[in-house]
Amino acid sequence: MVVLNPNNWHWVDKNTLPWSETYFNSKLPNFRKVSDDNKYEMKITKITKISGDSNVSQRKGKPICYFDINMGLEITVIELAKVEAETEAEAEAEAEAEEEEGKDEENVTGDVEIPEFMHDEDDFEILCRCSGNQEIERLLKTEFVPEIRQLLLCYQNDLIEEHSKDLQHE
Repeated sequence: MVVLNPNNWHWVDKNTLPWSETYFNSKLPNFRKVSDDNKYEMKITKITKISGDSNVSQRKGKPICYFDINMGLEITVIELAKVEAETEAEAEAEAEAEEEEGKDEENVTGDVEIPEFMHDEDDFEILCRCSGNQEIERLLKTEFVPEIRQLLLCYQNDLIEEHSKDLQHE
């Protein structure tokens, strides 16, 4: 009997970038966060770019992963409805005024770039840009970015859990 990799001792690699694209496409689009003051809803509408490297490896029986991913996201920030009108008449008048203006809510679009999402970095850079609205940019940086970071930090454990079993020979 020939043993190809006794006790899973030798180095084994698996490219996981295709799986990673599927993973991020299932986790990120439509991720939403309502601002602490309930004035805005921030959401990821689309992934515009995923590139780089993602691998799960095994050496001496121990699974490890390493990745360096560049990611681009499209975001939308929606100004939630103003405080409800006190009477129905005020609500109707407000609805008519909005119809005349041709909009019910104020949307601001922008993008998020994560230039180097890496396996050995928890405090990676996340850049936000939106249509010149400084209040919304501040809101994105203080409330939305930490939520995106926490969501992305789950990736490494999910990656190892999903792929380490594929590398070990029984």
